[in-house]
Amino acid sequence: MDIHEALAKLDTIKQTWFKYKFPELQFDGQQRSLDTVLRSTNRKTIYGFKKWERTEEYKNLVALYLAGKTAEDLIQMYNAVKDKALKGDEKAVKLMLQLHKEIDQHKKQAIKSFNQLKEEEIEDDDDLEL
Repeated sequence: MDIHEALAKLDTIKQTWFKYKFPELQFDGQQRSLDTVLRSTNRKTIYGFKKWERTEEYKNLVALYLAGKTAEDLIQMYNAVKDKALKGDEKAVKLMLQLHKEIDQHKKQAIKSFNQLKEEEIEDDDDLEL
C-alpha cells in the first residue's frame, strides 16, 4: 500500500489536513493557506488536527509517506555516489557496494510484496463469468 491508497481510505477532512502538511501530495503541489484548509473543512481551529497528529493512524501515514520519499532519495544518492565511484573515489566505491546491498534488500522486499499482491488477486478471483 502506498500513501495515496492509504489516504483514499480516510475521510476528506483528514485527507485535506494531511495534504496541507505535505503539499507535494496535492494534485498541483501547491501549499494551501491554513485559512483555506480551515474553511474547506468547516473548522475554526487546528486543535482537532493536532490531536489527530498524535494518533497511530497519522504516524502510520507519515511512515508510508516517508517510505515513498526514501525511494526517491535512494535514487539520487545512488546516482551521486555512482558518479564519484566511477571517478575513482575510494570512499564512494565502498559506499557504492553498501548501496548495492541495500538496494538488493529493497528488491527482495518488493518481490515479496508483489508476490503477496498476486496471491491476493488470485484469491479474490472467484471464477465467476458475466
